[in-house]
Amino acid sequence: MLRGRSLRPKETSKGYLPVPATFNNFVKFKKSKWSLWITTLVVIFLWFNPLGIPMNFMQKKYHRRYPAPHPFTSPNMVTTSSKYIFPPVEHAQLLQELGRKKLVEESRVRSADHPEIDVSIIRSLNKYDDPNPSVQLAKEKEENAVSGLSAARNTFKNGDKIVYKPKSMKNYPEIIVVTAIDFEKYSLAGLTSIVQNRIDYAHQNNYGVYVRWYQEFLPRINSFANFDNEDKRKWIRTFCVRAAMFAFPHAKWIWYLDEDGLIMDLNINLWDYVLKEESLSPIMIREQPINPQNGIIKTYKTSKASHVRLIVTQSDQKVETESFLLKNDEVGRSILEFWSSDLFFDYPNFPYGPDSALTHILQWHPYCLSRSAIIPAKTIAARDPRAVGFRGDHLTYAKGDFVVTWSGCKGENCEKLLNSYVNPE
Repeated sequence: MLRGRSLRPKETSKGYLPVPATFNNFVKFKKSKWSLWITTLVVIFLWFNPLGIPMNFMQKKYHRRYPAPHPFTSPNMVTTSSKYIFPPVEHAQLLQELGRKKLVEESRVRSADHPEIDVSIIRSLNKYDDPNPSVQLAKEKEENAVSGLSAARNTFKNGDKIVYKPKSMKNYPEIIVVTAIDFEKYSLAGLTSIVQNRIDYAHQNNYGVYVRWYQEFLPRINSFANFDNEDKRKWIRTFCVRAAMFAFPHAKWIWYLDEDGLIMDLNINLWDYVLKEESLSPIMIREQPINPQNGIIKTYKTSKASHVRLIVTQSDQKVETESFLLKNDEVGRSILEFWSSDLFFDYPNFPYGPDSALTHILQWHPYCLSRSAIIPAKTIAARDPRAVGFRGDHLTYAKGDFVVTWSGCKGENCEKLLNSYVNPE
């Protein structure tokens, strides 16, 4: 008998029970967990950088850089403070004397897709410019002083470089009237009447003017044969609008009106007449077939004027583009870039060139359709009553209408139609 003494284990410096085999791993895990939390907090702190600590060491060494914007045919620009940009029409006879092939350069190269085939490439003479604009300017001044033909050629190639840069943004024009003119189609008197008509209208309404020679866009269509094809050369309308957007980057709207047309009522303000939401909404033709003859796809019933970026008209046959309006913002420029792309330009089954391409876009690309509007032809594109295939009061011009057009005319008849409106009997 132990006389009341309790039994207990012999005291030692170790614990009562043996340590589990995974105990050390558990301690290491706790330490690593704290390290992970600390690292995460440091990264978050450096990312938001509340103390403005220089973070150059965390940035990539190389940044993606895009080239500066520039005209289609040159890396250089020529700025002007005049909001009326147009070529000297008095050069028309000199340009005819020089001929197309002396105004651009045509060369033969191997096709990138089919090396066994030679292809023709048309380039602007701007490719021979001195990289230093000041040196090039001095060179051209010397050439211009010697020969009128040289002056006409230099002015012709430099048309692509001209960009509007005002002294103040206060009176920047919101709308630019754009026209391409052909020195081989109209006489000097006719060309003067067309350009003066645009300037008179723009001056009265505080708009800008952008006029280019059709022949300046030969490098873009890259073919003399295409230039002589009526429906192929109509693509120059889209190229000229793109150039106008570059020349007037802060304008809100671009109005393209072909040379085969005149503004008849200079007192009508285009902004109040068409472009204001309360003016545009009532004249938008909703639930209208894109292809008037047998179209299944129609303009949307719920289209809002505030969403519109492209405004066109229709004849009884198709969408027409001799007079159209395009907003100069990201959406408008995207629509234009898509519309004027080589994918559509080179497609052989568009019988009416850009008109057919735009019809395709509106039928197959709902977003573009949702940002477009068809308005009555008489608003901005009333047709001359003598035009073939255009009948009906809803299409043809009557005295008092805003605009008259005669697109599709042939030869000397174009000048006669122009004169019948410039100098009515």
